Amino acid sequence: MAKDEKDKEKNKPKPCPKWLNDVAKKEWRRVAKIFAEEGKEFTDKDLKALEAYCINYAKWQQCEQIINKKGYSMEVGDNGYEQQRPEVSIANKAQAELRAWAKELGLTPAARQRMKENGNTPDSGIDPELDGMIAHD
Repeated sequence: MAKDEKDKEKNKPKPCPKWLNDVAKKEWRRVAKIFAEEGKEFTDKDLKALEAYCINYAKWQQCEQIINKKGYSMEVGDNGYEQQRPEVSIANKAQAELRAWAKELGLTPAARQRMKENGNTPDSGIDPELDGMIAHD
């Protein structure tokens, strides 16, 4: 197999896990397509990170839809005590996880800039963190 064919196969979008919900599957396909178009190396080692990103995206979106429909708080008990909806906390946690996984996958502008600045591309062959630990005389 020629090098170009190997690269195409390596960067081919990975199939979406069947157990993800429809929102997570749609996000998986969107991100996998971006990776393929950009020629990013995306291997089986990266699948769990993308899964976690997509799961948290779907969870965040679902909670935001409930909050938009029902509000941030709800009345509980006979005395009408107002309490924050559980979806608010779930959405906040999912958004934090989503942001962390997006950084790991290089999906944020800041993460992409750091990758460029550090020369952290598959072609460089240099790990900037490790290189910084080595004394150069």
